[in-house]
Amino acid sequence: MKPIAISTTLVLILALCLAAIAAEADNVDVAEFDDSGNLVVPADLDTWVFLGSSLGMGYSQDSFDPGSPGMFQIVRMEPNAYAAFLDTGEFVDGTMIALHFYGSQNNVSINRAGFVMDNLHFAEIHYKDSKYPDGFNFFTFNPGDETAAEVALPNECVECHKRDGAYDGVFVQFYPDIHKHLPVDVQESLKQEQSPH
Repeated sequence: MKPIAISTTLVLILALCLAAIAAEADNVDVAEFDDSGNLVVPADLDTWVFLGSSLGMGYSQDSFDPGSPGMFQIVRMEPNAYAAFLDTGEFVDGTMIALHFYGSQNNVSINRAGFVMDNLHFAEIHYKDSKYPDGFNFFTFNPGDETAAEVALPNECVECHKRDGAYDGVFVQFYPDIHKHLPVDVQESLKQEQSPH
């Protein structure tokens, strides 16, 4: 009877371990908040995984001025959330995606054509959490801030991401390097959207 009892115990331990691993895959517990509910700005933002960038991107019909192209927008994802995304194909609870807005400049150093990044102007973090009605919200901060303030709900950022984000409220259509990790139906939809009409 002892070998059977031992085997049963091992099976139970294995089941608990697998359940814990599955639970971890469903969320990332990295974000920290102060007593006022502000998001503590992570100190390692510069080490986050690069997703994509744009220059002068806008959502209106305003014409693009090549002489004054606007700001560089750089998007990065928190590394643990990125690892969970690779494992699951989902942006799990606790995912943080940072968007930094940098100025643009030309005729700097050896540059004689085009534009390079200038200083950081401001930033925001897209935070996924099922406690929100739509599953996510945004926190904004300026250079040097230690905390990021939550944008009051409802807000235009959430509505825009719900309406135009190609997958789960995220603008994955602009991040080609991660397309292969998205669900197949989303990949097919993106291919159709981006094919010449």
